Amino acid sequence: MAHLGQSSNPLGVEDFLAQIGDEDYQLFSRIGELVKKLVDALDMSEMKYPKHRSGRRLISVAVDGGSQLLFPYFRELSMGVIRVSAYGDDFQEQPKPISKVIKNYEIFDVLGNSEDSRTRLQERRREFIRSLMQEDYMREFSKATGINENDFGEHIYKDIQTFTNTLRSILEWAYIVYISEECKNLKILIARDGRLEQHGVKNEFVRKLKTYFKKKKVYLVGIVKGTKLLREGIPAMVIRTWVEEWSKQHENGAVYFRVPKQLMDYTFGFERQWNPEFEGAFVFGHRYVGKFIPATFRPLQSVFTFDVPFYLADDENAVDEIVSTLFQHCSYLYDGSVSLTSEAHERASIDATIVKTIENEVRLAIQKRANLRIPEEG
Repeated sequence: MAHLGQSSNPLGVEDFLAQIGDEDYQLFSRIGELVKKLVDALDMSEMKYPKHRSGRRLISVAVDGGSQLLFPYFRELSMGVIRVSAYGDDFQEQPKPISKVIKNYEIFDVLGNSEDSRTRLQERRREFIRSLMQEDYMREFSKATGINENDFGEHIYKDIQTFTNTLRSILEWAYIVYISEECKNLKILIARDGRLEQHGVKNEFVRKLKTYFKKKKVYLVGIVKGTKLLREGIPAMVIRTWVEEWSKQHENGAVYFRVPKQLMDYTFGFERQWNPEFEGAFVFGHRYVGKFIPATFRPLQSVFTFDVPFYLADDENAVDEIVSTLFQHCSYLYDGSVSLTSEAHERASIDATIVKTIENEVRLAIQKRANLRIPEEG
């Protein structure tokens, strides 16, 4: 036990340093060389100022739900809900959200039927998808894109978590297509809260969706808040170096640039995960970095990433228009990112308070119409 006023030091600094040998320092040197190589992969002329003009309205789309359950303690009755919403600050009327209730008793055997095999449970989920495709918004989605239930593939039925997560993103894409069709006569930029991708489905699903957006030349962007590019050591160090170098050379430090292939390859490891030009890729866009608020305490503060669709990424005017639209909506309150994505997420949000309110109403309805009294939790 340490004496009063004496700090505990079971492993001293000298002991620690003694166990870091020449081989370790040689590795650290190689890491430094790798950082320099990745830094040199970006031509500084590719870094640009965001411009202050855009004739496009921004409308943001977000999805929530699927994890918050009604009656989670009563598995035979538990239900979840997925909700997709949108927000545009210069739209007089906001698009109506869509919601889909997932009733667990429709996709599980809740009555203990021993004959209800795994095959039958998967068939229940297929029936759920077939029913979903009859909803008005999904019929319109299918009509616009050519996507049908066969394009969902088999992976979606793997387990309930996969089923719910894949369904969430499918519904979000259906809503984005709905917004695109509803606003086809307007100049808009649709911002998805998250990267431009769809996995967990057949390649045919992704191909049809990409074909629709390319044919319609939909102005679309994905706002990516959580990315390894900014949270892991080497990628973050490289991006920090670029941003710092830009700030030294330009009084107005606002900047954006496309992430070079070399850094994407290093960070994400395999091509299919990020390159939309790769056959079978489940991503739709190329990754960009933006820092629109230059006056910050730390170099990476207010830096965020976004995806530009593959069919617009090589169109300099289109990229400029997308960036300038985002630039007009960046906010100090959201660490330099786009405030509308948070507003859309709030409108889609299904938090615990809302779930409790819905749960109480459903409890009363079940008691009245089914003569089943559901006790409070606990």
